[in-house]
Amino acid sequence: MFSFFKSNREQSPAAVDERRQEVRIAAQGEVVLILETPKIFEVPGRLLDRSASGFRASHMYPALTSGQLIRCRLEGVEVLARVVWNRIVEEEVESGFLIV
Repeated sequence: MFSFFKSNREQSPAAVDERRQEVRIAAQGEVVLILETPKIFEVPGRLLDRSASGFRASHMYPALTSGQLIRCRLEGVEVLARVVWNRIVEEEVESGFLIV
């Protein structure tokens, strides 16, 4: 019987994990997430990697939601970014961002 749902055992780990279309480059540095809900506040974070159109960062703010637009300060430059995904890793939050 055909099923839209497949167990992870039926797919290779690379097929499940690899959805990236751009090469990611390991990166280090400080990131500041600037949120405006309802007032402006800043969340410090760590840059983990970057690509041509986005970046991944670790921070301590679990209330970010996918699709949310925020400002980010990277290496002294402020950019507008959309939250693509979030996951909890140990005691921190990792988020993927698309620069818009």
